[in-house]
Amino acid sequence: MRSGPRQGRTPLALGLPAVLAVAFLFLPLLGILARTPWATLPSRLGSHEVTEALGLSLLVSGWALLLALLLGVPLAWVLARRDFPGKALVRSLVMLPMVLPPTVAGVALLQAFGRRGVLGPWLESWCGVTLPFSTAGAVVASAFVSMPFLVISLEGALAGLHPRYEETATTLGATPLRVFRTVTLPMIAPGLLAGAALSWARALGEFGATITFAGNLPGTTQTLPLQVYLLLQDDPEGATAVSLLLLAIATAVLLALRGRWLGSGGRGRDGEGSGEGVKRDLRQGSGFSTRVTGAVNHAAPEDPPRPAPDPTPYPLRTTVEGSTTTRIEAEPGTTIAVVGPNGAGKTTLLRALLGLTDRASAQEILLGGTDAAHTPPHTRRISWVPQDGALFPHLSALANTAYGLRAQGVPRAEAHREARRWLDRLGVGGLALRRPGSLSGGQASVWPWPAPSPPAPGCCSWTSRWPRSTSRPGRTSGTPCAPTSRTSRASACSSPTTPWRPCRSPTASSSWRTAARCSTRRPPS
Repeated sequence: MRSGPRQGRTPLALGLPAVLAVAFLFLPLLGILARTPWATLPSRLGSHEVTEALGLSLLVSGWALLLALLLGVPLAWVLARRDFPGKALVRSLVMLPMVLPPTVAGVALLQAFGRRGVLGPWLESWCGVTLPFSTAGAVVASAFVSMPFLVISLEGALAGLHPRYEETATTLGATPLRVFRTVTLPMIAPGLLAGAALSWARALGEFGATITFAGNLPGTTQTLPLQVYLLLQDDPEGATAVSLLLLAIATAVLLALRGRWLGSGGRGRDGEGSGEGVKRDLRQGSGFSTRVTGAVNHAAPEDPPRPAPDPTPYPLRTTVEGSTTTRIEAEPGTTIAVVGPNGAGKTTLLRALLGLTDRASAQEILLGGTDAAHTPPHTRRISWVPQDGALFPHLSALANTAYGLRAQGVPRAEAHREARRWLDRLGVGGLALRRPGSLSGGQASVWPWPAPSPPAPGCCSWTSRWPRSTSRPGRTSGTPCAPTSRTSRASACSSPTTPWRPCRSPTASSSWRTAARCSTRRPPS
């Protein structure tokens, strides 16, 4: 039996137009099926003209898709991740080919790339390329009308991907190109595939812009849609047979895209693509970590791994300017805790040190004798852990732990060995091959987040709302900081002398509940 509330009857004023709409869309397609010459269909589709047009269509649509990927993917990333003057105008220009009449698009291409167009004479004299009435012209026409489908779909996927994953990878030392290749692209892969399929299908069925700009030359520009137009004048049954072929291709594309139409945002199963599985596990409540720790420690190896070498200690001196000016000076091994209510600027302070915000900026960040304030975030050697950890959902737990080492150029095998040592040391080695979405709430809460992974980071920082049931102050555990009071904290460690050093929870006074001022000593009461 069906569960759920009773829906009741559909109003006739809405139901009847809905049925008519379905009939209006379905009857023409049913007409193709009814009028298809099924007896002679194999011979018609196997004729030389049709196979030649099919091969040319696949060639043109394939090159058009490649051109759309090369130009459209960077454009979609810029539209989704960067703010610049005229952004709304650029987005409107991207969408314009979707609403232009196809013949108008062909005329526009002629005026731009024709022999008497704006760029046509230059292309012919400098590169020896003539686009009109050529296969290359058919590729350009198909790419012009199909690229917007890729850009709009991919921009939606990028907008649904929280930037915390890319920011975390950046603070681990990954260059922007490496972040895009190893984090962004894998997490938006479903959206990218959907946009690419839509773009390819649109290029395969392009007619108006192609016939206007590239002509209808057999073997050169006569694709399947143009073949249908030609057959319709002399052989209507042949045109119906070729139309059935195009209909089958379009149906296959739609079936492949089922559930992945615009707005999936790179979401995988169980929300892994957008990190929903991680957030859901982290919200499953405290008090479960004790049972998980006991179960996981049982799988720990008998021989403890060798401890990692201590990083070189550096003093920290920095000045951060925003709505107020904050100066921090800390000796090596110092742990600083910034305590305050929501909106006080604790996370903004850390993001300013990381170079990830425009709300505040670090005028100087002296780690030893090096000023990292004016360097890109991936070269500052300052790592952090966001509030939800930001484990990369497309990577295994082992690959997450090794990501910082890999970003620093450590070979894969060596990075995985070092990551395995850390997992075994913390008693979670048995979970190394799991994805973050398959970890329970307790397992995720004790997981060694990838942020402290870079070799000898100059500064580690994290921001979190720690539950009351976490480790007591001074207790050595896998969590980097373990205060007992249930409050929001932003912490920064200046070159910890031992990896995963737990910090002691300071007693928060009324004068120390703001992120505007902080130092290495507790302010007077």
